[in-house]
Amino acid sequence: MPSADLVVVGAGLSGHTAALAAAESGARVQVLAKGHAGTHWGTGGFDIAGLPGSATSRDGLRRLAATRGHPYAILSDDLEPALEWLRTRLAAEGLTYEGDLDTPLARVPTSIGGTRLAAILPAAQAAAVRPWEPGERLVVCGIAGFKDFWPDAIAASLSRPRVWGGVAGPSRVDAVTVELPGLAARHNLSALELARRLDDPAWRADAVGRIAAALERSGAATGRVALPAILGLDDHAAVLEEFRRRLPLEPFELPLVPPSIPGMRLYYALRAALIRAGGRIQIGEAIAHVDRDADRVIAVASEAAARTTTVRTGSMVLATGGIAGGGLVADHGGHLEEVVLDLPVEAPEFADWLAPDAFDPAGHPLEGAGIRTDADLRPVDQSGKPVFENVRVAGSLLAGQRYLRERCRDGVAIASGWRAARTMTAVAVAEPSAVTAGPGGGEARSVLR
Repeated sequence: MPSADLVVVGAGLSGHTAALAAAESGARVQVLAKGHAGTHWGTGGFDIAGLPGSATSRDGLRRLAATRGHPYAILSDDLEPALEWLRTRLAAEGLTYEGDLDTPLARVPTSIGGTRLAAILPAAQAAAVRPWEPGERLVVCGIAGFKDFWPDAIAASLSRPRVWGGVAGPSRVDAVTVELPGLAARHNLSALELARRLDDPAWRADAVGRIAAALERSGAATGRVALPAILGLDDHAAVLEEFRRRLPLEPFELPLVPPSIPGMRLYYALRAALIRAGGRIQIGEAIAHVDRDADRVIAVASEAAARTTTVRTGSMVLATGGIAGGGLVADHGGHLEEVVLDLPVEAPEFADWLAPDAFDPAGHPLEGAGIRTDADLRPVDQSGKPVFENVRVAGSLLAGQRYLRERCRDGVAIASGWRAARTMTAVAVAEPSAVTAGPGGGEARSVLR
Protein backbone atom coordinates (compact mmCIF):
# COMPACT_ATOMS: atom_id res chain seq x y z
CA MET A 1 0.00 0.00 0.00
CA PRO A 2 1.44 3.43 -0.92
CA SER A 3 1.91 5.88 1.93
CA ALA A 4 2.33 9.59 2.55
CA ASP A 5 2.94 11.84 5.50
CA LEU A 6 0.13 14.08 4.27
CA VAL A 7 -2.80 13.57 1.93
CA VAL A 8 -4.35 16.78 0.61
CA VAL A 9 -7.86 16.36 -0.78
CA GLY A 10 -8.45 19.12 -3.30
CA ALA A 11 -6.23 20.68 -5.96
CA GLY A 12 -7.25 24.33 -5.76
CA LEU A 13 -5.25 27.26 -4.42
CA SER A 14 -5.60 26.23 -0.75
CA GLY A 15 -4.81 22.58 -1.43
CA HIS A 16 -1.75 23.37 -3.51
CA THR A 17 -0.52 25.90 -0.97
CA ALA A 18 -0.78 23.38 1.87
CA ALA A 19 0.80 20.62 -0.20
CA LEU A 20 3.70 22.77 -1.39
CA ALA A 21 4.45 24.17 2.07
CA ALA A 22 4.40 20.68 3.59
CA ALA A 23 6.54 19.20 0.81
CA GLU A 24 9.15 21.91 1.28
CA SER A 25 9.34 20.98 4.97
CA GLY A 26 10.38 17.45 4.01
CA ALA A 27 6.98 15.74 4.19
CA ARG A 28 5.91 13.16 1.64
CA VAL A 29 2.76 14.67 0.15
CA GLN A 30 0.00 13.18 -2.01
CA VAL A 31 -2.69 15.41 -3.52
CA LEU A 32 -5.96 13.71 -4.50
CA ALA A 33 -8.72 15.55 -6.35
CA LYS A 34 -11.65 14.76 -8.60
CA GLY A 35 -11.12 17.93 -10.67
CA HIS A 36 -9.11 21.11 -11.14
CA ALA A 37 -11.04 23.23 -8.62
CA GLY A 38 -11.45 27.00 -8.69
CA THR A 39 -8.20 27.96 -10.43
CA HIS A 40 -9.67 27.18 -13.85
CA TRP A 41 -12.68 29.40 -13.10
CA GLY A 42 -10.96 32.42 -11.57
CA THR A 43 -9.24 35.50 -12.94
CA GLY A 44 -5.75 34.36 -11.98
CA GLY A 45 -5.40 37.29 -9.56
CA PHE A 46 -5.49 37.18 -5.77
CA ASP A 47 -8.58 38.63 -4.11
CA ILE A 48 -7.58 39.27 -0.51
CA ALA A 49 -10.32 41.55 0.84
CA GLY A 50 -11.89 43.73 -1.83
CA LEU A 51 -14.47 45.38 0.38
CA PRO A 52 -16.19 48.55 -0.84
CA GLY A 53 -14.91 51.47 1.18
CA SER A 54 -11.50 49.90 1.83
CA ALA A 55 -8.52 51.71 0.35
CA THR A 56 -6.25 48.66 0.29
CA SER A 57 -6.43 44.91 0.78
CA ARG A 58 -4.83 45.41 4.20
CA ASP A 59 -7.69 47.71 5.22
CA GLY A 60 -10.22 45.11 4.12
CA LEU A 61 -8.27 42.38 5.88
CA ARG A 62 -8.41 44.30 9.17
CA ARG A 63 -12.17 44.77 8.83
CA LEU A 64 -12.82 41.09 8.12
CA ALA A 65 -10.42 39.95 10.86
CA ALA A 66 -12.53 41.93 13.32
CA THR A 67 -15.69 40.11 12.16
CA ARG A 68 -16.73 37.43 14.61
CA GLY A 69 -16.45 33.95 13.12
CA HIS A 70 -14.66 34.98 9.92
CA PRO A 71 -11.66 32.81 8.94
CA TYR A 72 -9.45 35.92 8.96
CA ALA A 73 -10.09 36.22 12.68
CA ILE A 74 -7.53 33.43 13.11
CA LEU A 75 -5.64 33.71 9.81
CA SER A 76 -4.88 37.42 9.40
CA ASP A 77 -1.32 37.21 10.77
CA ASP A 78 -0.48 34.35 8.39
CA LEU A 79 -1.60 36.07 5.21
CA GLU A 80 1.29 38.42 4.44
CA PRO A 81 4.15 35.93 4.95
CA ALA A 82 2.17 33.23 3.16
CA LEU A 83 1.47 35.51 0.22
CA GLU A 84 5.11 36.54 -0.17
CA TRP A 85 6.26 32.94 0.15
CA LEU A 86 3.82 31.82 -2.55
CA ARG A 87 4.67 34.67 -4.90
CA THR A 88 8.34 33.68 -4.70
CA ARG A 89 7.51 30.09 -5.65
CA LEU A 90 5.30 31.17 -8.54
CA ALA A 91 7.94 33.57 -9.83
CA ALA A 92 10.42 30.70 -9.86
CA GLU A 93 8.02 28.93 -12.23
CA GLY A 94 7.83 31.97 -14.51
CA LEU A 95 4.55 33.43 -13.23
CA THR A 96 5.06 36.85 -11.61
CA TYR A 97 2.55 38.94 -9.69
CA GLU A 98 2.44 42.67 -9.00
CA GLY A 99 0.87 44.50 -6.07
CA ASP A 100 0.71 43.74 -2.35
CA LEU A 101 -1.51 44.30 0.67
CA ASP A 102 -0.81 48.03 0.58
CA THR A 103 -1.42 48.56 -3.14
CA PRO A 104 -4.53 50.74 -3.54
CA LEU A 105 -7.60 48.80 -4.60
CA ALA A 106 -8.45 49.99 -8.10
CA ARG A 107 -11.33 49.44 -10.48
CA VAL A 108 -10.05 47.31 -13.35
CA PRO A 109 -12.07 46.54 -16.50
CA THR A 110 -13.70 43.17 -17.12
CA SER A 111 -14.49 41.32 -20.34
CA ILE A 112 -18.21 42.04 -19.93
CA GLY A 113 -17.64 45.77 -19.86
CA GLY A 114 -17.82 46.29 -16.12
CA THR A 115 -15.17 46.94 -13.48
CA ARG A 116 -14.09 45.13 -10.33
CA LEU A 117 -11.84 45.98 -7.40
CA ALA A 118 -8.35 44.47 -7.59
CA ALA A 119 -4.81 45.09 -6.40
CA ILE A 120 -2.71 41.89 -6.69
CA LEU A 121 -2.68 40.65 -10.27
CA PRO A 122 -0.51 38.62 -12.63
CA ALA A 123 1.97 40.76 -14.54
CA ALA A 124 -0.11 40.42 -17.71
CA GLN A 125 -3.07 42.13 -16.00
CA ALA A 126 -1.22 44.57 -13.76
CA ALA A 127 -1.28 47.55 -16.11
CA ALA A 128 -5.05 47.78 -15.54
CA VAL A 129 -4.52 48.74 -11.87
CA ARG A 130 -2.64 51.97 -12.54
CA PRO A 131 -4.84 55.09 -12.34
CA TRP A 132 -5.88 56.60 -15.67
CA GLU A 133 -4.17 59.86 -16.57
CA PRO A 134 -6.19 62.80 -17.95
CA GLY A 135 -6.55 62.33 -21.70
CA GLU A 136 -5.37 58.70 -21.61
CA ARG A 137 -7.00 56.38 -24.13
CA LEU A 138 -8.03 52.72 -23.88
CA VAL A 139 -8.37 50.53 -26.96
CA VAL A 140 -10.20 47.19 -26.62
CA CYS A 141 -8.73 44.77 -29.15
CA GLY A 142 -10.71 41.72 -30.22
CA ILE A 143 -9.97 38.76 -32.48
CA ALA A 144 -12.12 38.16 -35.57
CA GLY A 145 -14.17 34.98 -35.12
CA PHE A 146 -13.55 34.74 -31.36
CA LYS A 147 -17.01 34.77 -29.76
CA ASP A 148 -15.99 35.00 -26.10
CA PHE A 149 -14.79 38.60 -26.43
CA TRP A 150 -16.88 41.37 -28.01
CA PRO A 151 -14.72 44.53 -28.23
CA ASP A 152 -17.44 46.91 -29.47
CA ALA A 153 -19.80 46.02 -26.62
CA ILE A 154 -17.00 46.14 -24.04
CA ALA A 155 -15.79 49.53 -25.25
CA ALA A 156 -19.31 50.96 -25.32
CA SER A 157 -19.90 49.87 -21.73
CA LEU A 158 -16.51 51.09 -20.46
CA SER A 159 -17.22 54.48 -22.04
CA ARG A 160 -19.92 55.12 -19.42
CA PRO A 161 -18.50 57.03 -16.43
CA ARG A 162 -20.76 55.25 -13.92
CA VAL A 163 -19.08 51.92 -14.73
CA TRP A 164 -15.94 53.24 -13.03
CA GLY A 165 -17.62 53.66 -9.64
CA GLY A 166 -16.83 57.32 -9.11
CA VAL A 167 -13.15 57.21 -10.08
CA ALA A 168 -11.70 58.57 -13.30
CA GLY A 169 -11.57 56.10 -16.16
CA PRO A 170 -10.04 56.49 -19.61
CA SER A 171 -10.92 59.70 -21.41
CA ARG A 172 -11.80 57.67 -24.49
CA VAL A 173 -12.49 53.98 -25.14
CA ASP A 174 -12.36 52.56 -28.66
CA ALA A 175 -12.59 49.09 -30.17
CA VAL A 176 -10.67 47.33 -32.92
CA THR A 177 -10.98 43.82 -34.31
CA VAL A 178 -8.01 42.03 -35.87
CA GLU A 179 -7.93 39.04 -38.21
CA LEU A 180 -5.16 36.69 -37.15
CA PRO A 181 -3.38 34.30 -39.52
CA GLY A 182 -5.08 31.05 -40.54
CA LEU A 183 -8.27 31.55 -38.55
CA ALA A 184 -10.70 32.76 -41.21
CA ALA A 185 -12.28 29.33 -41.68
CA ARG A 186 -12.62 28.62 -37.95
CA HIS A 187 -16.09 28.92 -36.40
CA ASN A 188 -15.50 27.81 -32.81
CA LEU A 189 -12.32 29.48 -31.68
CA SER A 190 -11.53 29.01 -28.00
CA ALA A 191 -9.23 30.96 -25.72
CA LEU A 192 -7.19 27.80 -25.16
CA GLU A 193 -6.54 27.36 -28.88
CA LEU A 194 -5.52 30.99 -29.31
CA ALA A 195 -3.21 30.80 -26.28
CA ARG A 196 -1.51 27.70 -27.65
CA ARG A 197 -1.12 29.28 -31.09
CA LEU A 198 0.58 32.28 -29.47
CA ASP A 199 3.02 29.89 -27.80
CA ASP A 200 4.37 29.21 -31.32
CA PRO A 201 7.01 31.90 -32.06
CA ALA A 202 6.38 32.05 -35.82
CA TRP A 203 2.61 32.36 -35.57
CA ARG A 204 2.99 34.81 -32.70
CA ALA A 205 5.28 37.10 -34.69
CA ASP A 206 2.71 37.40 -37.47
CA ALA A 207 -0.20 37.84 -35.02
CA VAL A 208 1.54 40.56 -33.00
CA GLY A 209 2.45 42.38 -36.18
CA ARG A 210 -1.18 42.44 -37.30
CA ILE A 211 -2.36 43.69 -33.91
CA ALA A 212 0.31 46.41 -33.86
CA ALA A 213 -0.71 47.55 -37.35
CA ALA A 214 -4.39 47.70 -36.35
CA LEU A 215 -3.57 49.81 -33.30
CA GLU A 216 -1.49 52.19 -35.39
CA ARG A 217 -4.36 52.56 -37.89
CA SER A 218 -6.69 53.41 -35.00
CA GLY A 219 -4.64 56.54 -34.38
CA ALA A 220 -3.85 55.71 -30.75
CA ALA A 221 -0.30 56.86 -30.11
CA THR A 222 -0.36 56.59 -26.30
CA GLY A 223 -2.48 54.76 -23.76
CA ARG A 224 -3.29 51.12 -23.06
CA VAL A 225 -4.78 48.23 -24.99
CA ALA A 226 -7.04 45.60 -23.41
CA LEU A 227 -6.70 42.15 -24.96
CA PRO A 228 -8.52 38.90 -24.25
CA ALA A 229 -6.58 36.73 -21.79
CA ILE A 230 -4.93 34.54 -24.42
CA LEU A 231 -1.28 35.64 -24.21
CA GLY A 232 0.22 32.18 -24.18
CA LEU A 233 -0.06 29.21 -21.86
CA ASP A 234 3.19 27.24 -21.75
CA ASP A 235 5.38 30.14 -22.95
CA HIS A 236 3.40 32.99 -21.39
CA ALA A 237 6.40 35.06 -20.25
CA ALA A 238 7.85 35.17 -23.77
CA VAL A 239 4.47 36.01 -25.29
CA LEU A 240 3.88 38.86 -22.85
CA GLU A 241 7.37 40.27 -23.43
CA GLU A 242 6.84 40.31 -27.20
CA PHE A 243 3.46 42.02 -26.92
CA ARG A 244 4.95 44.66 -24.61
CA ARG A 245 7.91 45.23 -26.90
CA ARG A 246 6.10 45.44 -30.23
CA LEU A 247 2.74 47.06 -29.54
CA PRO A 248 2.46 50.87 -29.59
CA LEU A 249 0.18 50.78 -26.53
CA GLU A 250 0.78 49.13 -23.15
CA PRO A 251 -1.07 45.79 -23.17
CA PHE A 252 -3.03 44.09 -20.43
CA GLU A 253 -5.28 41.04 -20.39
CA LEU A 254 -8.98 40.83 -19.56
CA PRO A 255 -9.89 37.42 -18.04
CA LEU A 256 -12.64 35.56 -19.91
CA VAL A 257 -15.30 32.94 -19.24
CA PRO A 258 -14.01 29.55 -18.01
CA PRO A 259 -11.77 27.79 -18.61
CA SER A 260 -9.63 30.74 -17.56
CA ILE A 261 -6.22 30.90 -19.23
CA PRO A 262 -4.72 32.99 -16.35
CA GLY A 263 -6.23 30.47 -13.93
CA MET A 264 -4.71 27.58 -15.85
CA ARG A 265 -1.31 29.29 -15.77
CA LEU A 266 -1.64 29.56 -11.99
CA TYR A 267 -2.60 25.90 -11.68
CA TYR A 268 0.29 24.73 -13.86
CA ALA A 269 2.77 26.86 -11.91
CA LEU A 270 1.49 25.50 -8.59
CA ARG A 271 1.63 21.93 -9.85
CA ALA A 272 5.15 22.36 -11.21
CA ALA A 273 6.35 23.84 -7.92
CA LEU A 274 4.77 20.98 -5.97
CA ILE A 275 6.33 18.30 -8.16
CA ARG A 276 9.69 20.08 -7.97
CA ALA A 277 9.41 19.93 -4.15
CA GLY A 278 8.79 16.18 -4.29
CA GLY A 279 4.99 16.14 -3.99
CA ARG A 280 2.68 13.86 -5.96
CA ILE A 281 -0.67 14.78 -7.50
CA GLN A 282 -3.52 12.65 -8.81
CA ILE A 283 -6.47 14.30 -10.56
CA GLY A 284 -9.68 12.69 -11.79
CA GLU A 285 -10.92 10.33 -9.09
CA ALA A 286 -13.34 11.04 -6.25
CA ILE A 287 -12.63 9.93 -2.69
CA ALA A 288 -14.29 6.54 -2.16
CA HIS A 289 -13.82 6.26 1.60
CA VAL A 290 -11.56 7.26 4.47
CA ASP A 291 -10.22 4.86 7.10
CA ARG A 292 -9.88 6.15 10.62
CA ASP A 293 -8.61 5.06 14.00
CA ALA A 294 -10.49 6.89 16.76
CA ASP A 295 -9.87 10.60 16.10
CA ARG A 296 -7.23 10.10 13.41
CA VAL A 297 -7.42 9.52 9.67
CA ILE A 298 -5.09 6.68 8.72
CA ALA A 299 -5.85 6.03 5.03
CA VAL A 300 -7.64 7.59 2.08
CA ALA A 301 -9.08 5.58 -0.81
CA SER A 302 -9.87 7.04 -4.23
CA GLU A 303 -11.81 5.52 -7.08
CA ALA A 304 -10.07 4.49 -10.30
CA ALA A 305 -11.35 3.01 -13.57
CA ALA A 306 -11.50 -0.59 -12.35
CA ARG A 307 -10.14 -0.50 -8.83
CA THR A 308 -9.75 1.52 -5.65
CA THR A 309 -6.37 2.98 -4.70
CA THR A 310 -5.66 3.43 -0.99
CA VAL A 311 -2.96 5.69 0.46
CA ARG A 312 -1.89 5.26 4.06
CA THR A 313 -1.37 8.67 5.65
CA GLY A 314 -0.26 10.42 8.81
CA SER A 315 -2.41 13.53 8.30
CA MET A 316 -4.96 15.09 5.99
CA VAL A 317 -5.79 18.56 4.68
CA LEU A 318 -9.37 18.90 3.48
CA ALA A 319 -9.52 21.55 0.75
CA THR A 320 -12.51 20.44 -1.30
CA GLY A 321 -14.21 23.83 -1.56
CA GLY A 322 -17.55 24.88 -0.17
CA ILE A 323 -20.90 24.72 -1.90
CA ALA A 324 -19.50 25.95 -5.22
CA GLY A 325 -16.64 23.47 -5.12
CA GLY A 326 -18.70 20.42 -4.22
CA GLY A 327 -17.20 20.01 -0.77
CA LEU A 328 -20.66 20.64 0.67
CA VAL A 329 -23.83 19.18 -0.83
CA ALA A 330 -27.48 19.41 0.16
CA ASP A 331 -29.79 16.43 0.56
CA HIS A 332 -33.51 16.43 -0.29
CA GLY A 333 -34.38 17.38 3.27
CA GLY A 334 -32.47 20.64 3.18
CA HIS A 335 -29.44 19.50 5.16
CA LEU A 336 -25.88 20.28 4.12
CA GLU A 337 -23.36 17.47 4.23
CA GLU A 338 -19.57 17.49 4.03
CA VAL A 339 -18.75 14.84 1.43
CA VAL A 340 -15.42 13.31 2.54
CA LEU A 341 -15.43 12.96 6.34
CA ASP A 342 -19.07 13.80 7.12
CA LEU A 343 -17.91 16.68 9.32
CA PRO A 344 -20.41 18.86 11.21
CA VAL A 345 -21.56 21.69 8.93
CA GLU A 346 -22.34 25.13 10.28
CA ALA A 347 -25.25 26.57 8.27
CA PRO A 348 -28.52 28.45 8.71
CA GLU A 349 -31.80 26.59 8.86
CA PHE A 350 -33.15 25.52 5.48
CA ALA A 351 -35.87 28.20 5.50
CA ASP A 352 -33.21 30.89 6.01
CA TRP A 353 -30.75 29.84 3.30
CA LEU A 354 -31.76 32.53 0.82
CA ALA A 355 -32.60 36.23 1.21
CA PRO A 356 -35.99 37.40 -0.15
CA ASP A 357 -34.16 39.63 -2.63
CA ALA A 358 -32.08 37.58 -5.07
CA PHE A 359 -29.71 40.53 -5.50
CA ASP A 360 -29.47 41.53 -1.84
CA PRO A 361 -26.19 43.50 -1.43
CA ALA A 362 -25.54 41.62 1.81
CA GLY A 363 -25.63 38.30 -0.03
CA HIS A 364 -27.44 35.13 0.98
CA PRO A 365 -27.02 33.56 4.45
CA LEU A 366 -26.14 30.22 2.85
CA GLU A 367 -22.88 31.74 1.58
CA GLY A 368 -21.43 31.60 5.10
CA ALA A 369 -21.98 27.85 5.49
CA GLY A 370 -18.93 25.69 6.08
CA ILE A 371 -16.83 23.80 8.60
CA ARG A 372 -15.99 25.48 11.89
CA THR A 373 -12.44 24.89 13.18
CA ASP A 374 -10.15 25.76 16.04
CA ALA A 375 -7.11 28.02 15.68
CA ASP A 376 -5.07 25.11 14.27
CA LEU A 377 -7.79 24.54 11.63
CA ARG A 378 -8.88 21.22 13.13
CA PRO A 379 -12.60 20.66 12.50
CA VAL A 380 -14.69 20.96 15.66
CA ASP A 381 -18.13 19.88 16.77
CA GLN A 382 -20.83 22.13 18.24
CA SER A 383 -19.09 22.12 21.61
CA GLY A 384 -15.81 23.25 20.08
CA LYS A 385 -14.06 19.90 20.53
CA PRO A 386 -11.82 18.73 17.65
CA VAL A 387 -13.43 15.93 15.65
CA PHE A 388 -10.13 14.74 14.15
CA GLU A 389 -6.72 15.36 15.65
CA ASN A 390 -4.76 15.03 12.39
CA VAL A 391 -7.12 16.77 9.94
CA ARG A 392 -6.95 20.42 8.89
CA VAL A 393 -9.58 22.32 6.86
CA ALA A 394 -8.58 24.98 4.36
CA GLY A 395 -10.00 27.32 1.74
CA SER A 396 -13.61 28.10 0.94
CA LEU A 397 -14.78 25.10 2.98
CA LEU A 398 -14.17 27.20 6.12
CA ALA A 399 -17.31 28.62 7.72
CA GLY A 400 -18.01 32.31 8.24
CA GLN A 401 -16.84 33.85 4.96
CA ARG A 402 -18.93 35.28 2.13
CA TYR A 403 -16.18 35.39 -0.41
CA LEU A 404 -18.29 36.54 -3.35
CA ARG A 405 -19.20 39.78 -1.60
CA GLU A 406 -16.05 40.12 0.51
CA ARG A 407 -13.65 39.25 -2.33
CA CYS A 408 -11.56 37.24 0.12
CA ARG A 409 -11.49 33.73 -1.34
CA ASP A 410 -7.86 33.74 -2.52
CA GLY A 411 -6.53 35.31 0.66
CA VAL A 412 -8.35 32.78 2.84
CA ALA A 413 -7.10 29.97 0.61
CA ILE A 414 -3.46 31.05 0.80
CA ALA A 415 -3.45 31.82 4.52
CA SER A 416 -5.33 28.67 5.53
CA GLY A 417 -3.23 26.40 3.31
CA TRP A 418 -0.10 27.92 4.81
CA ARG A 419 -1.43 27.62 8.38
CA ALA A 420 -2.59 24.03 7.82
CA ALA A 421 0.84 22.93 6.63
CA ARG A 422 2.70 24.80 9.36
CA THR A 423 0.59 23.44 12.21
CA MET A 424 1.25 19.89 11.01
CA THR A 425 4.95 20.26 10.19
CA ALA A 426 6.01 22.13 13.32
CA VAL A 427 7.80 19.04 14.64
CA ALA A 428 11.37 18.96 13.35
CA VAL A 429 12.35 16.23 10.92
CA ALA A 430 14.98 15.13 13.40
CA GLU A 431 12.28 14.48 15.98
CA PRO A 432 9.45 12.69 14.13
CA SER A 433 6.26 12.01 16.04
CA ALA A 434 4.71 9.32 13.89
CA VAL A 435 5.72 6.33 11.80
CA THR A 436 3.97 5.24 8.63
CA ALA A 437 4.58 2.42 6.24
CA GLY A 438 7.01 3.27 3.46
CA PRO A 439 6.33 2.69 -0.24
CA GLY A 440 7.79 -0.81 -0.13
CA GLY A 441 6.19 -1.73 3.15
CA GLY A 442 9.20 -0.67 5.21
CA GLU A 443 9.27 1.94 7.90
CA ALA A 444 9.25 5.63 6.92
CA ARG A 445 9.53 8.47 9.40
CA SER A 446 6.84 11.14 9.27
CA VAL A 447 7.49 14.82 9.94
CA LEU A 448 3.80 15.46 10.59
CA ARG A 449 1.86 15.38 13.80
